[in-house]
Amino acid sequence: MEVISTPEGKSSVRLEIVMPADAVAAAIGTAVRAVAQRSKIPGFRPGKAPRAVVERFAGIESILDEATEILVERGYRDAVLQKEIVPLTSPTLEAKPAVEGEPYRFVAIVPVPPEVQLGDYRNFKFTPAFEEPDAAKVEAVVEDLRDSYATLTVVADRSAELGDYAIIGFTGYRADDGSPIDGAASERMPIVLGSERLIPGFEAQLVGARVGDAVTVSVAFPDDYQEESLRGVAARFEVSITDLRARVKPPLDDAFAKQVANVESVDGLRTEILTRLKSSAVERGRHEFADKVVEYAMANASVEIPDPLIEEEVDGLVDELARSIARQGLTFEQYLQAAGKAPEEIRAEMRERGEKRARTLLVLSAVAGAESVEVPEALVDEEVARAMPQVKGQRKMEAYLASERGRRAIRASLRRSLVVERLVDEWFDAHPESWPAWGPERPAPAVAAATPKKGSAQ
Repeated sequence: MEVISTPEGKSSVRLEIVMPADAVAAAIGTAVRAVAQRSKIPGFRPGKAPRAVVERFAGIESILDEATEILVERGYRDAVLQKEIVPLTSPTLEAKPAVEGEPYRFVAIVPVPPEVQLGDYRNFKFTPAFEEPDAAKVEAVVEDLRDSYATLTVVADRSAELGDYAIIGFTGYRADDGSPIDGAASERMPIVLGSERLIPGFEAQLVGARVGDAVTVSVAFPDDYQEESLRGVAARFEVSITDLRARVKPPLDDAFAKQVANVESVDGLRTEILTRLKSSAVERGRHEFADKVVEYAMANASVEIPDPLIEEEVDGLVDELARSIARQGLTFEQYLQAAGKAPEEIRAEMRERGEKRARTLLVLSAVAGAESVEVPEALVDEEVARAMPQVKGQRKMEAYLASERGRRAIRASLRRSLVVERLVDEWFDAHPESWPAWGPERPAPAVAAATPKKGSAQ
C-alpha cells in the first residue's frame, strides 16, 4: 500500500492512499461473504451461496459498494498507523467505488491536533476557598432527613393549613358574566397548600376550610398566563375539599438516628452529618480550585481550534441534551417542537460551549505532554471494567470499549484528568497551610506513571 502525506491547511493532513489490486480482490471476497451472510437466498444457507449466485441476487454494484467500504476502512487505518498520525476527529473522505482488477485510490483529509503555544500554567496567585459547615447547616440536613421520612396523616380535628396535602374539586367561572371557563374544572385535584401550583392566591384562600366545606375563591389570571385569552381575567372558583392530610415528621430521637444513619444517638447522627458536610465542602473547594487552574492555563495558551473538533464537541453536547430529554420521557423532536427551534438553532446556541470544551481538551493535552504525564495501563483497565456494565448488551459500545480506539480515548481523558490532579496536588504540597485544618486529611495523589516533574509550584 502506498501512502502520500501532505499538510492540508488548518491542522489537517491529506493522505493519498493507493491499495494494490490484490487488496481489492480480498475486499471483494469479504464483501461477497458479508452480503451472502445477511441475504436470504433461496436454496442456500446464510453465507454459503457462491459468488455468481450472490451477484445475480444482490447485484455487482452492492458488492462493490461493500468492498469499497472495506477498502476505505482498512486503508485509512493502516495509513494512519504507517504515518504515525493521531487523528483529532473522523476524516473527510474523497472516495469512488472500487473497480475489480485495478488498484484502489482514495483521499482522506485527516484533522490532527493543532500546535498549542502554552503559557504559564503554574505560577497563579489565587488560592482555594473552603467554607466550613456550621451547626445551622447540620440542623438543616437533619430537618431535610425528617421531612423525607414524613408520613401523610388524615386531618380530622382542625382546618386546613399551609403545607397540608389536599384533594379538591372545583369549577371556574368568569367574574364579569358568570360563564364557565373552558378547562377550569376538576373533580379530584391534588395540591399542596402554599405551593402556588395553581393561580397565585388560589391556595391561600383555602386555609381555614375543612373537609366537606364549599369555598368561593376569587382570583385573577396572571398577565403571563399560558392561555392568552385568560390573561388578566378576573375569575370565581367554587371549590370543595374532599380530603385533607398533614405531613407529619418523625420525632428526632435515637430510634430515628438508628433508622437513617445506623448510629446510636441523635448526637451521633449530627456528628455523622457534620463529617460528611466537611468532606463535601473540601471536595467542592478543591474542585473549584482545579477549575480555576484549568482556566488559568487556558487563558495563557494560544491555539487555533479546528472546526471539525468544535463540531464534534457540539455533537457531544447535543447528544447529552437528547439523553437528558429522554430521561424526562420526551423525544428530541418533541423538545424541538415545544421550544419552537430547529436543530440548527440548537447547535448554534451550543457552539460557544463546544468551542470552549475543544479548547480545554487541546490545552490540557498539551500541558500533559509538557509534564510528561502517562497513564498506567492498569488505570485504563479499571476504567474499561467500570464502563462495561453500563453498556451491557450494546454490542457496538462493548466492542468500542474493548478496542484500541476506545482505550486510546479513555487514556486521553484520564491523562487530562491526571495532569490537573498533579498541578493541584503539587500546589498543596508547596502550600500545606492552605488545606483546611477542620477538614479530612488530604487524599493520596492520583496514580500516574513515574515521570520527571517540570518544576515546583510557586
